[in-house]
Amino acid sequence: MIGPDHSEYDLARAVYNGAIDRRPALIVRPLDAADVAVAIQFARAGDLPVSVRAGAHGVAGHAVCDGGVMIDLRLLRDVRVDPVERVAETGGGATWIDFDPVCQRHGLATPGGTFGTTGVGGLTLGGGIGYLISRHGLTLDNLLRAEVVTADGDVLLADEHTTPDLFWALRGGGGNFGVVTRFWFRLHELRTLTGGLLVYDLASAAKVLRRLRDAVEDVPDELSLLLVMGQDRATGQQMAAVPVCWTGSSADARERIESLRSAPGLLVDGVRPTSYLQLQGTFGEVPFGARHYWKGHFVGAMPDELVDLIVAQLAAPPGGSVLIEPVQGLARRIPDDATAFANRHAAFNVSGMSVWESSADDAERIAWARAFGDGVRPYSLRGGGYVNYMGGDEPLERVEAAFGPEKFARLRAVKRRFDPDNLFRSNQNIPPAEA
Repeated sequence: MIGPDHSEYDLARAVYNGAIDRRPALIVRPLDAADVAVAIQFARAGDLPVSVRAGAHGVAGHAVCDGGVMIDLRLLRDVRVDPVERVAETGGGATWIDFDPVCQRHGLATPGGTFGTTGVGGLTLGGGIGYLISRHGLTLDNLLRAEVVTADGDVLLADEHTTPDLFWALRGGGGNFGVVTRFWFRLHELRTLTGGLLVYDLASAAKVLRRLRDAVEDVPDELSLLLVMGQDRATGQQMAAVPVCWTGSSADARERIESLRSAPGLLVDGVRPTSYLQLQGTFGEVPFGARHYWKGHFVGAMPDELVDLIVAQLAAPPGGSVLIEPVQGLARRIPDDATAFANRHAAFNVSGMSVWESSADDAERIAWARAFGDGVRPYSLRGGGYVNYMGGDEPLERVEAAFGPEKFARLRAVKRRFDPDNLFRSNQNIPPAEA
């Protein structure tokens, strides 16, 4: 237990987004689900708010609360792999840096994030868009079971057979339904791949984005592509970069990669035979402490006018970064009602990311991201974004829009069953359904 007078208090309460400065009354570091249950009971007895920290990578900063109990899961980060059954079990505080190497020792992997410091828990509960999305779906599509501590302090094992409604809600509904202390994932063979970055001059961003749009049209499952545009934080260079993950050998996929290689403005061709761990480390480690504000939408298509709008907004002062994530392959083919995640039929997740250092720049940096979101909104699939990227000031209407009215109503019903008092509200909150 860490209180405000503890020497590690400031370090323990720090999260990825340096704009978040909250002071919990108590930080607890449980060793198992029983410890989490005690922390929940303590918070309820004192009528204290609760937040849950896994990787603390979310830009909203929901991992830390003011004046309440912060449940810090970072001591729960062990990873165990059964290479015969191809199943990995991990604690709720693990990051992908913890998880991936243990699986890769056996030539196995499950879809994860694109930054190693991202928490396994937060990414899974909200979605999980990464390099293996085409072949193996979202991270949550590979979740087999979860150990959950509920608001009553009960410890449940949720899967599609024992508690199907809870298991459905956990896969996309975020941390609204309990504290997930353990995850079990399906693993897939992945020993080698071809991947890396194609880096372009930013002046060619519009042409590169059009090439990417065409390259992911009916793309084979063996190929996943993303696009990042903005300033490289290591070199300061303005650039556009396409991360490539190719896990097969078809001529179709090869031709799509070659079409990107031939796009104008190519500066660096880093696509070569590599390992999954090397690909996961492409962008290095993003340090905690920079200030963040992101806005985005899932869009149904990428028409030329949207391409031009994105590139124009990218150039507008003070500038930021743009992340384009195609929703492709297996992730699109899984039935929409199988999980709470509600954007399988989007073409792209388009996010404007403002990242800066000084609080003096807060107003203009936040305004840039909001203007980006406003510009993309007319093309939005349903007016909502990706819950893993949404900020801490999102209104209830936009949270509902992220799921759509039918899924949101079902999520509210599950919330009422497992957390009727809305103890777990430090998240993109889904209020319990009325009685």
